[in-house]
Amino acid sequence: MTFLAVTLLLPQAIGSTTLPSLTSYLSKLEPSFVSYVLSFFVIASWWSLHHRLFSCFVRYDSTVVRLNSFFLLMISVTPFLVSVLFAYSPGGFGPGSTSSRLAVALYSAVQAVGGADLLLIWRHSTRRRRLIAPSLPEDWVRTTEENQLVGVGVFAASAGIAFVSPLAAELVWILMIFGPGRRLWRRPRPRKGVASPRPKD
Repeated sequence: MTFLAVTLLLPQAIGSTTLPSLTSYLSKLEPSFVSYVLSFFVIASWWSLHHRLFSCFVRYDSTVVRLNSFFLLMISVTPFLVSVLFAYSPGGFGPGSTSSRLAVALYSAVQAVGGADLLLIWRHSTRRRRLIAPSLPEDWVRTTEENQLVGVGVFAASAGIAFVSPLAAELVWILMIFGPGRRLWRRPRPRKGVASPRPKD
């Protein structure tokens, strides 16, 4: 998330004999800054889910390491994909241009793949409780998996929606992060009388 700052490319003013006005300068910077902020919150949501899952682990194995490395690849490419989104941003709820449809579909697909990878990590780790704490409630394990399935499904569906209306697809995954869908990133509520598992220090 720290290295997202490299996406804030300054307008080409350095080295010129006449600098533009500050308002003009900042207006040229705005798309990069918006991309930075949006990327930050998207990655923050994935990181929150990642932290919640891994806080339940008591050990790891080589499969988790490989799957986690692939998840980090999906995260590291997100700033580039968001920059592409703003470069080819759709102008309405219509079908948009071919480039805008592909840009939104690509972003959605990568998020779906990243979510599916986290789901694989969770399923691998919870199978016969090979890597998680024995005390973790079974319904908490199941609810966490169901939430991840919904998230992957929504991002995958938005990739298809992008070919009908790129803007509608963008609204779908934006709601996943900032709107009603944000509950999917939260820790499931425990049953009555069952304490919610806490992250390890």
